[in-house]
Amino acid sequence: MHRFGALETVNDGSLMAYCSTHDPSPRCRRRPRERNLMAIKFTGEVTSKSELFDILGEPSERAVNKVVTSIDEHCRAVIERSPFMLIASCDSDGNMDVSPKGDPPGFVRVLDENTLAIPDRKGNRRADTLNNILENPKVGLYFLVPGFRESLRVTGTARIVRDVELRESLAERGKAPDIAIVVDVVDAFFHCAKCIIRSGLWKSEEWADASGISPFAQILVDQTKTTQSVAEIAEQIEESLVNNLY
Repeated sequence: MHRFGALETVNDGSLMAYCSTHDPSPRCRRRPRERNLMAIKFTGEVTSKSELFDILGEPSERAVNKVVTSIDEHCRAVIERSPFMLIASCDSDGNMDVSPKGDPPGFVRVLDENTLAIPDRKGNRRADTLNNILENPKVGLYFLVPGFRESLRVTGTARIVRDVELRESLAERGKAPDIAIVVDVVDAFFHCAKCIIRSGLWKSEEWADASGISPFAQILVDQTKTTQSVAEIAEQIEESLVNNLY
């Protein structure tokens, strides 16, 4: 057992208490999603695994065997240097979500070779990932290290925990998270550099011009149909970024 001892799992009632304490509005749940019945039709859709691998060919033995079932020294080296990761989750109906997490390098802690801890910092209280974990604990993690061409993929099962000592160990700028996501690792493997090279992700001279993207305040006005002005929302966003980062 690691030094944090037994981890206290937050149950559904506790999470709803957390949501209601932080957000007096209706429960922070996503709206039900319906299949798009007007999806574009194609004549060449692949519908079976046999058809798929007839096109792609079989993976190499090395590609198959690179999967490990615990966090070894190579995986640990990436996690301890990563300032940004993505966590994919899914609710009981199969609705997918991918949430970004970012903090100083090493913010995701390797508790032991089979266990990771991710601080859940202040956000918009939608709790998409947390709600999904309560319905379906399976998650996928994706770690990036700026300047490093390869990336790390980890799958596992997640728990929502409030162990005080663990949360305090995840504190940043003197503030511990209210919740930590603990992931029990199932497997991990390194993703090759091709997508990073193709995208020019670490080469600023290859980045697209972002000036054509509307300011976030304008996006919120357009998408939420709020009666607030762009200036009001912009001020609220900046105030939150300054005072509610942690």
